Amino acid sequence: EVKKWLNTANTNLGNILAVIHITGKLPSISKLIELSRAKWEELVEKFITTPATVGQGVLEQFVPGGGKDPRLFKDAKGAMMIIGPDLPIGAKVTGMQRAQVEVFRGALRPFTTTVNQELSDVLNSKIRIFSIFPGSVTGIEPNNEKIAQALNFLVTDSALDSSEVTFCVDESRLE
Repeated sequence: EVKKWLNTANTNLGNILAVIHITGKLPSISKLIELSRAKWEELVEKFITTPATVGQGVLEQFVPGGGKDPRLFKDAKGAMMIIGPDLPIGAKVTGMQRAQVEVFRGALRPFTTTVNQELSDVLNSKIRIFSIFPGSVTGIEPNNEKIAQALNFLVTDSALDSSEVTFCVDESRLE
C-alpha cells in the first residue's frame, strides 16, 4: 500500500525528495508490563514495524530496483523523517509516562542509526532516514514550527552528509 501511495505521488507531483511518517502519540496505558500480548503487538506494529515498512517503501521509491542491486544506491539522494512518538504533555507528567514513550523511541534510535550507517558507509548513498522526537521532558507542548524547520534542514546537502540522524526538536537548536 505504501508503494502505491508513493507511486501515485511520484506520478502526480514529480520526484519525491522527502517523505514524512508520523507515528502518532502513545495511547494512555497504565503499565506496559500489564498489557496483553495483542495490545503489545499493536504498539510494536504502530511504533516500530510500520515505520520500518514505510522506510523500505521509501528506499524503493528513491532507488527503484535497489533492493536487488544495491549498487544503484550510490550517490542517490532523499530523506525520510519518522516523527514521534511525542513525549507526554502536561505539568504533572510522570516518569513512568515518559519511560513508556522512551521504550519506542529507544527502538527507533538504533534502527535509524543502523540503516543510515549502511546507506552511507556501505552503499555510498546520500539517502537518510531521520528520527524526529517532539516534546520535552518538561512536559511542554511540541512546537510544530521546529518540526518544519527540521524538515527544511534535513533535505539540504549538509544534512545528507551529516552523521546526526536523531533530533529531539523541542530540546535542541536546529537553526
